[in-house]
Amino acid sequence: MIREQHRTIVGFDLGREYSQITFYNRSKDEPVTVSTVAGNEKYLIPTCLFQLKGESEWYFGADALKLEEERADGYFLNDLVRLMELQQPVELEKESISITNLIGIFIKECLGLLSGTGTLDQMAIAVTMEEMREPFISILKKALIEIGISKNNIFFQDHMESFYYFMINQKKTLWTYHVGLFEYEKDTIVVYDFYTDYQTKPAMVHIEKKGFLTLDERLRRRVGEGRWGEEKARRFQEMIENLFKNTPYSSIYLVGDEFLEEWAQPCVKFLCSKRRHGFAGKNLYTKGACYGALQRTGEKKTDGFLYDSPEMVHFNIGMNMLMRGKENYYPIITAGANWYEAYHECDFILDNTNEVTLLIKEMRTGEISQETIFIDPIKNRPDRTVRIRMTVSFLDQHTCQVRLSDLGFGGLYRSSGKVWEKRIDLKKGECV
Repeated sequence: MIREQHRTIVGFDLGREYSQITFYNRSKDEPVTVSTVAGNEKYLIPTCLFQLKGESEWYFGADALKLEEERADGYFLNDLVRLMELQQPVELEKESISITNLIGIFIKECLGLLSGTGTLDQMAIAVTMEEMREPFISILKKALIEIGISKNNIFFQDHMESFYYFMINQKKTLWTYHVGLFEYEKDTIVVYDFYTDYQTKPAMVHIEKKGFLTLDERLRRRVGEGRWGEEKARRFQEMIENLFKNTPYSSIYLVGDEFLEEWAQPCVKFLCSKRRHGFAGKNLYTKGACYGALQRTGEKKTDGFLYDSPEMVHFNIGMNMLMRGKENYYPIITAGANWYEAYHECDFILDNTNEVTLLIKEMRTGEISQETIFIDPIKNRPDRTVRIRMTVSFLDQHTCQVRLSDLGFGGLYRSSGKVWEKRIDLKKGECV
């Protein structure tokens, strides 16, 4: 059952051309993808905005696209993801608007399609993109907080992690063996292999890129128009056979409308033969994002499995602390989180020491190392009156950033303003 503070769980797939939105709440048995046309599976929302000159209102999606097609007098923004990469404000007639505000406007308008599902402060949301990295993470997080979503209810994952969450929430018969994912976008077919290693605890799920096939205009001209469909089918069939060679597959997912074209049908039929299940993955990533948010909020548990993400932190980080008179291990970072979501903040008092020692344990090997950060003595501060705030975050999968700051000690001692920062290369075990 969904708790009141998480009445609606949202998965949002933010794409360069189109976006999609899926939600789950107490009235639904499973996540539901929002259609822009009632009664139809029209899931694609054009990732664009339009503002008429002299007006403050923004139009989004199909309405924005229509205004642009009608050559309305205004400002059309159709590459919001690219603007995020550039991190530059957009200059309008009388004002400059940041990409953070624009992304917030677009997402808020899309969330408005979820009528009757509660207010934004009651939502938890996982945003998924083809690749999740900076500056996307910082911009999205700030935009979502500004439109009213709690920072504790905001999550991020790339498309492959969304595929993982989608699959482990399907019937087990669909992923008993390997699962194939074929993506067709911009003249290229990319194939991924999903499989589970049960020899580890938890069982480790891997998703590997197995190959790609380019079917571009250059090849089309070389082959000739008359043989183009036949040549595409031949090359695609060859790709499929290479994937299936000596490997059992339980199911196949196809993402891309191009797979519906006539030339592809014999290949699709072959994909779904030999007791393999075949599916069109129209809303696979947005549903996977919703399942990911359900997992992270604790509303739905799929224990026993862990996705071996390329962004995953492989180290447990903690420290020994004196708590209530007894020395205990205090966990700071738990292995298995993506680096861009691995964060911890805590306060503590130094007791007869000017050192902070972190214990670092590699998840797979169990190897333990220590990293010590030295704190300069603070003048005129007696023992047990140095209160420190420590924040631990990550710059990438292997680089940990530790920040220590002097908080002072109540009304007795003001903060000295001193800050100590260290970067730890977890792979090499070096403090920088």
